[in-house]
Amino acid sequence: MGVPRPADAQEARELIAPYLHALGDQAVGVVTGQALGDPVRPTAPPIPYEGISVLLLPYSAGLEGRLDSLKAHFRDSLRTYMGATENIAGARLAYEGDLLWSGGGQLIRGEVTNAQGAVRLDDVPEGEWLLIAWKEEMRAGKAAKLNPSDAKGFRDIPVTMGYRLLHYWIMRIQVRRGETTTVAFNDRNVWLTGIKEDTYLGQGSPLNKAVQPSQPGKRP
Repeated sequence: MGVPRPADAQEARELIAPYLHALGDQAVGVVTGQALGDPVRPTAPPIPYEGISVLLLPYSAGLEGRLDSLKAHFRDSLRTYMGATENIAGARLAYEGDLLWSGGGQLIRGEVTNAQGAVRLDDVPEGEWLLIAWKEEMRAGKAAKLNPSDAKGFRDIPVTMGYRLLHYWIMRIQVRRGETTTVAFNDRNVWLTGIKEDTYLGQGSPLNKAVQPSQPGKRP
């Protein structure tokens, strides 16, 4: 979490002032959401998505612009494609850091959907908000065998075990005093689906040999 520059901190303080004022005056509303996947067959009921992370942040044109730029260049290259999920998380965390440093930590609201795919956030100050939600799907894979020549020359070797699909929903919403704002998360309004590889550090043989305990009469 980086320390914002003075100009960034001042801008963040000005941005959050109306939200803090609304919170102090109890000018708040409720945000509810329903996450449902497509049914396996036409006559079956929709599938509730449990465990979707839902985050509300005071609306920032800068953050929205950064996210839109990442999406626009998502398929420009393999590098942007594989790094999209980390870049999205990085942009979000940087903005959260600005809010924390500027005294707006209480404005960061988060919840997860329950077994019925429902989520509810109470006492949300009125105003514009940026909603970011995401769901992870594990895709297990078979670990590749280490090349013997690589194992001899390196101690820690990244080995891919599989990957995760991250489905993002990002939307701009308006919260009004005493009202409930309802949003829907489904398979048709996903904002972006990215990939994150799961890796571990494989052990190269010569640099990772366990240290054997010394024996009596032998020099360790």
